[in-house]
Amino acid sequence: MSHTQLTEPEVEVSPKKPLPSPRWWRSSRSVASAALAIAVIATAVAVAAWFRPATQSASPAFTDQQTAQAKSNVCSAYTAARQGVVRNTHLEDPNPHDPVGQLAIAANARLALLGGGAYLRDQVAAQPATPADLAQAVNSMATTIEQLGVGYLEAATNIVLDPLRHDLDSQIAQINKMC
Repeated sequence: MSHTQLTEPEVEVSPKKPLPSPRWWRSSRSVASAALAIAVIATAVAVAAWFRPATQSASPAFTDQQTAQAKSNVCSAYTAARQGVVRNTHLEDPNPHDPVGQLAIAANARLALLGGGAYLRDQVAAQPATPADLAQAVNSMATTIEQLGVGYLEAATNIVLDPLRHDLDSQIAQINKMC
């Protein structure tokens, strides 16, 4: 028996001429180079922005008319949200033995609380000329009614909800004085 060794054909490599690279290889290298250059530039800009001292921008000056209009708009939004919350959290089921009616009333109360809070925040944000104390009070009320809404959703106990109700009463009294 003769043993035959299989060998791979030898490829002659010339040190003078590099092997040609495929066309797609050259184009992908240029894309990679461009991506690297963009990444380096973006990093440099980010580092510069990070260490650049923040400019203290003064709050814009609003005219008395702009401030009065913003206050009026926010107070109107507050009144509408408060009335919606009060109306929908104090509904009574005409048929107290109807579980669907009870669920509908509970859903309306939660919707009024969560929607009212979001509405108030949006209105304050849309009125940058609102006096700071009013804006803070309305945003605090928005937070409280949203917390109540979430509390009702999670069936929180009165131990959790009563302090929020008390805070809400105080916030309403405070905003009523401002509006």
